[in-house]
Parts: sequence; structure tokens; C-alpha cells
Amino acid sequence: MRKLITAFGVLLVLAGLVHAADTELDMDLMQTIEDTNKSLASNIATENGPGSTADAKELQALFGKVEGHFVAKGDAPDAVELSRKSMDLAGAILKSVADKDFGTASGAATDLSRACRTCHTFYKKS
Repeated sequence: MRKLITAFGVLLVLAGLVHAADTELDMDLMQTIEDTNKSLASNIATENGPGSTADAKELQALFGKVEGHFVAKGDAPDAVELSRKSMDLAGAILKSVADKDFGTASGAATDLSRACRTCHTFYKKS
């Protein structure tokens, strides 16, 4: 019986650690978004279509994960909206790059960076 109680206690502690890890966004994910966003800006500036496309697609997927986090977290409708806006902006970049309209892509990339900063203002832990 003692082993069962000890095992149950360990299980509860591990479950608490997993839940605590889930409540905050993974810092590696956020760093990947930041690095990919910088790469995107560079690729757009040099009119590198394949690089811009790859970065924009990756950002769409990453912002999908961010959206999922904030939907699950609840009580963060602004973060959900900003995540969706960021996915839409990445989609607009994909369209502009496909049309070889790097000026419009650059504007959308600037808006994407602003959306990131806006979200960080409200949700980033210091």
C-alpha cells in the first residue's frame, strides 16, 4: 500500500510539472518565430522568392501553434486574434511573393512584426 501511495504521489507531481510546462509558451518556439521572422525580412529585401516562401509557410505553422496555446489557455482573446492575424499576414506574404510583389510582401512583413510586438506587450513574461 505504501508503494502505491508513493507511486501515486510521484504521478501527481509529474502531472503538475507537465501542466506547468504547458501553461507557458515554449521559449524555443518563440525564438524560432523571431529567427524565422528575421530571415523572412532578409529574404524579402533580397527578393529571394524560395526563401521568403519557405519562411512564410513556417511562420504560418508556428503561429498556428501559438494560436492553439492561447485558445487552450483561455482568457486571452487578443492573443488568439493576433495569432490569427499573423497567420493571415504570412498568407498575404506568400501571395505577394508568388506574384513577385516584394514591396507588398515587405509591408505585410512589417505588419507581422508589429503584431508580434503588440502581443509581447501584453503577454510576454519578463
